[in-house]
Amino acid sequence: MKQLYGFELIQDTTIPELNTRARLWRHIATGAQLLSLENDDENKVFSINFRTPWDDSTGVAHIMEHSVLCGSQKYPV
Repeated sequence: MKQLYGFELIQDTTIPELNTRARLWRHIATGAQLLSLENDDENKVFSINFRTPWDDSTGVAHIMEHSVLCGSQKYPV
């Protein structure tokens, strides 16, 4: 199995429709997964995602997020 910078290669495949090479890596020490997509597109992006548990789907957390990030007269953002 190929290893690079503390990661081991889990899967290596091609997505022909996107002319893209997709590789799934696993960090040996932590088990974190990294998906790399390699192609000739000039736009380069990255994303960090965390699996977060949820207790209900009422939307309260989302409402609180917007309330905090929008600020108020007393606490402008």
